[in-house]
Amino acid sequence: MESVKVLFVVLPGLILVLGLVLVGLSLGASFRRRGSLRGWVETSATVTGNLHGKDGPASNGSQRFAPSYEFKDASGQRWLGQSDIYGADQEIIGTAIPVLYNPANPAESTRPGFLIAKGRFATGLILAIFGAGAITMFASLIW
Repeated sequence: MESVKVLFVVLPGLILVLGLVLVGLSLGASFRRRGSLRGWVETSATVTGNLHGKDGPASNGSQRFAPSYEFKDASGQRWLGQSDIYGADQEIIGTAIPVLYNPANPAESTRPGFLIAKGRFATGLILAIFGAGAITMFASLIW
């Protein structure tokens, strides 16, 4: 009978751990991106166009848009860039948007943003909540 009690606590515990791992992986990618952009300079860029496409394998098949832009570095030289962050709406050509560029190589630029893998994060959060709730319920019923 004791092994059944342990099973009802260990199994939800594994589900809880799996959920926390998924949440950690989702947030970890965002923190790595932010760390890789440390030291980059923020400036204002002018939108010159929009790239149409889908933003990765998790896309729901709808069209997504990433702006092309033009900006000046600290020395006043003009550079062209293409965002690697897609959005649901097109940017209006001629409007100003914030961008980050690498001062050592201004050809490297991107839009600032904290990105989260929403599907992985949501699944992990649901598993973690379910696992914690199941542990609490079974532990209070069994002991």
